Amino acid sequence: MADVFVSYSRKNRDRVAAISGALEESGYSLWWDRQLATGADYGTVIEREIGAASCVVVAWSATARDSLWVRAEANEALDSGKLVQLSLDGSKLPLPFTMLHFLDFASWQGARSGSPWSDLDGRVRTMVGGGGAEPIAERRAAAVPEGPRLQGLGPAAMLGSAALALAALMAIAIGAAAAGALPAGLFGPLAATGFAIAAIMMALVAWMMMRTLAASRR
Repeated sequence: MADVFVSYSRKNRDRVAAISGALEESGYSLWWDRQLATGADYGTVIEREIGAASCVVVAWSATARDSLWVRAEANEALDSGKLVQLSLDGSKLPLPFTMLHFLDFASWQGARSGSPWSDLDGRVRTMVGGGGAEPIAERRAAAVPEGPRLQGLGPAAMLGSAALALAALMAIAIGAAAAGALPAGLFGPLAATGFAIAAIMMALVAWMMMRTLAASRR
């Protein structure tokens, strides 16, 4: 079982051989298609090796972009959370890989110090050491909340509590007016204003709850 699976276009074999050799000198075991035996079931072997590897380094280029094999291998690596991608010639990566981080190896001359080599070595080392990215299927599952989506009830509950507090204050004001502690001329406008605000707040609560419940059914 190899630590790293290398995906590339055969037209870039020399460039990839230099990168692969440097990875091997850093102590990683590699698998790339030079190890495919004549007559082997390529699809089965490649799928097995990607599954066994801890990291998949995809070397993109203009020709790799047009390779169905490279795209298929990159998709498998992305779904498994094993993808590390680099660009050999600065060509635009295909979707969706252009939206993901990649390392620029267009001007790399073989130095095993500084960027971009240190970035590649760090990413590979993290994955081989067991700290790889979370598989995309698990990330998607974690992003989907379980049960009805009722998170919007929080603001509605706060607004409803405020309306109840206002209603309680109005009840106190009524009691004070009945006991003669609050002038009748002041109580009328105060009560009308208070009840109007409470009615508006309760209407907002009802509207927010209806929107939240409707969203939870989608």
